[in-house]
Amino acid sequence: MKKTFLIAAVALFSWGAASAQEYTSNLNPRTSGLNNMFGLSWEIAIPTNNDFLDKTSLRGGKVEYRHFLPGKPISFGASLGWQSYEQYIPTQTITYDNGNKAITTDMDRVIYTVPIAAIGHYYFNYGKTAMPYLGVGVGAQYSEQTIYYNIFETNENTWGFLVRPEIGVLIRPGQANWGILAGASYSFATNKNSLFDQSNLKNVSFNIGLFLTN
Repeated sequence: MKKTFLIAAVALFSWGAASAQEYTSNLNPRTSGLNNMFGLSWEIAIPTNNDFLDKTSLRGGKVEYRHFLPGKPISFGASLGWQSYEQYIPTQTITYDNGNKAITTDMDRVIYTVPIAAIGHYYFNYGKTAMPYLGVGVGAQYSEQTIYYNIFETNENTWGFLVRPEIGVLIRPGQANWGILAGASYSFATNKNSLFDQSNLKNVSFNIGLFLTN
């Protein structure tokens, strides 16, 4: 599953890069308006209000496509992300199943998530070198939550509803057809973990990357 999503992300960005190059080959990037944007970024995610684990993840990323409305500081598109969390928990007694069961062990907890969202953004200083933006993403998130303990493992694979508000900035040096994107977002997804009576996954994330546009 992980390899499939990574291959899809790389293929989407490669297609986007080729498309952007084709679009811009006959345009003057200093005078042309924004039309399409293809971005790829590295993402750091910090779990919040999570009983399963709370360790920050540095192993994440996001690929996205944005289409700008003609002459408007607004874009719509789609994004595909991935994030991998892992945390070792020393030996302790843990209750679960609404307090009806307990287990004493150390364990390694792993979460792998793939958020897929329709996205929309509004830009300030539209057409300038630096364009701050506000945005929101709505969609679904696939999650694999695994516990490794002793010689056993327990898995919870679920889909959940996703909402992700975000802020950020696009920087185009000299109005070129490439630039830097940076942002922060808050993600709320309804993925469940019945073992730990967890009904959602939340995180604050920060991303930085590159984009191509025309």
